[in-house]
Amino acid sequence: MSDLHFEALRADLEELGVPAGQARRMRWVATSLAVGRTASGDYEVFIRGPELHAASSLVRRHVQHSQWRPEEGGEPFPASRIVLPAAPHFGSIAVLIAIELLRAGIAGPQGPQSAFTDVEPIIEMAIRRGALSESVIIGLVGELAVLRQLVLARGDRPALMMRTLDCWQGWQDGGRDFRIGEHSIEVKTTQASASIHEFSGLHQLEPRLLPSGSMEQLHLMSIGLAASSAMGETLPSMVSSIATLLTKGTAGPDVADEFLHRVSLYGGQSGGGYVHATMQEWSVYGTRYAHTFLPRLYRVDDPAMRLLGRDMLAETFVQAQGLSFTMHIPEHVSAFNPAPSWEAELESMDLS
Repeated sequence: MSDLHFEALRADLEELGVPAGQARRMRWVATSLAVGRTASGDYEVFIRGPELHAASSLVRRHVQHSQWRPEEGGEPFPASRIVLPAAPHFGSIAVLIAIELLRAGIAGPQGPQSAFTDVEPIIEMAIRRGALSESVIIGLVGELAVLRQLVLARGDRPALMMRTLDCWQGWQDGGRDFRIGEHSIEVKTTQASASIHEFSGLHQLEPRLLPSGSMEQLHLMSIGLAASSAMGETLPSMVSSIATLLTKGTAGPDVADEFLHRVSLYGGQSGGGYVHATMQEWSVYGTRYAHTFLPRLYRVDDPAMRLLGRDMLAETFVQAQGLSFTMHIPEHVSAFNPAPSWEAELESMDLS
């Protein structure tokens, strides 16, 4: 397949345009292979036939097998679908995948599975640039669980919704995940059944001096989340529930729109962010996550936390800069640590 063929197919895909409503526009390049676009502008690659089996767990999460319609009123067909974001360069990636599938003999006697297996590494590389990794998704779900509780606790005061949303700062690079008045919260998620968390440096557990002159009251929120086939919530359902809560009363839709914008920026340094309006139906975001243990809110200033300090490192050859480490925090550190009720503790934190 020459560059001319690539350019011709890329031009064909661009000429399809973005359809209206629930329609999709498609260009069949072989009996078992098509590329297309959805009403949201996303690019799609369809591999017609029985469900495909991927070796990569990342690819498995992105490939969805179902009955698809080429357009409104068209006859449905069984196919495995790969979705890529609407950004223009993903159109070229969709064409590259299609051409490589043709090269691998998707139209030949060995069938789609053999060709798909050959091209899977390219598909995986493309997907890594198109969606959040599972670790980032779990981190976002954990932070949204805290944000939702903050919003619920102040649901009778809709005028505070924007200020409550501003407490969440984890969508930005650096800084604390939450800042609530003089309280700060670092949210850590794990797929383990115990509070085992990784830290990128001592700064994540060191209280800072606030502009007011007071020392921040630092907390560590430990959340365990694991994929579940029957229980838990998906990222889209959690985002939808918070957006609905933010629109109640006098808060209005502007606060919810700002929330969705901030969600879309979360984890952007690792690739594309989660754009709720266009990605909520993506199969990769359809995984349910259930708690592996009840969330725990620890007070960092408790001496029983047994934290590694810079004064300890000063007596060693270990440099604090660049140090990363893992903590395994007991279920009970001391009499009131973690907080008996993390929800009540959050509600008691003053926004001022």
